[in-house]
Amino acid sequence: MQRQFDIFIAQTPGALAIHWGWLVALGLGLAVLGVLAIWRARTATLIYVVVLGVMLLAAAFAVLFLAFSLTGYWTGFFIHVLWAILLAITGFILVTRPTISAEAITLVIAFYFLVTGVVAIGFALSSHIQGEWLYVLDGLVSVALAALLLTGWPVTGLWAIGLFIGIDLILRGGAIVALGLSLRALAQ
Repeated sequence: MQRQFDIFIAQTPGALAIHWGWLVALGLGLAVLGVLAIWRARTATLIYVVVLGVMLLAAAFAVLFLAFSLTGYWTGFFIHVLWAILLAITGFILVTRPTISAEAITLVIAFYFLVTGVVAIGFALSSHIQGEWLYVLDGLVSVALAALLLTGWPVTGLWAIGLFIGIDLILRGGAIVALGLSLRALAQ
């Protein structure tokens, strides 16, 4: 992974290296948004669910438009119309009932963590690879997150998504700041 990053940095256009400050500013902005999302996790959760619902509604209209623009293909038409109806119903529920939707999404995330954790532990114990303890640790962290979400559910549904989004924004912001600072070194 480090080698790919080194190649990217070595082949960076000079114009990008000159404007490294914009990347640092973007990364800091994302990190600040992440801190705000963690600080107001419930609000961030509800905003995320409503935005996801709006995106699903927009996707429903796009798929419906695609269904009517594919003339002559009746099988594709009905599949696209059914898909658009499913997207529209899901988007409408997410927009009109964001609290219950957030709880449902959190439950799905918890079961995802549980399944991936058990599979990672099973993979680590059944295969003979180097660093198997890292896979076991990864699985244990996933199972612990699942247990945390499931034991506090439905209350965890009100803050968990916002917390996860906040952590993700902070980490992505830090990565972009690191990229900008490494481009700064190229510019000098």
